[in-house]
Amino acid sequence: MDNTVVLDLSEALSQADGDRDLVITLAGLFLQESPKEVAAAQAALALQDSAGVAAAAHKLKGSVIPICAPRLFESAKRLEELGRQGKFVEAAAVCADIERLLAEVHAALRELIAGGFPS
Repeated sequence: MDNTVVLDLSEALSQADGDRDLVITLAGLFLQESPKEVAAAQAALALQDSAGVAAAAHKLKGSVIPICAPRLFESAKRLEELGRQGKFVEAAAVCADIERLLAEVHAALRELIAGGFPS
């Protein structure tokens, strides 16, 4: 995946065997579920619950794979690692980055859903 783009739509389509409707459906599900995953990570951070941080980040990371958001994936992966290590200060900074990236991804997904795939 190209780590400079918000969404790698060609990769998402490739993973979905070219099924644009499936990618749109997955985008909608991600829009609904990803805020819950980030909230779970934040709650676990507040409690300094390393297993909770790692679990929430792992779930987020998995949900990012079908929509192909490489920077968000890498940040979720990093948060998972930091959670496992109990590095809460660093994890809090990564979680803040995830919130920013998530806003970018959500905007791109809403645009995709509203306007369809670019030609």
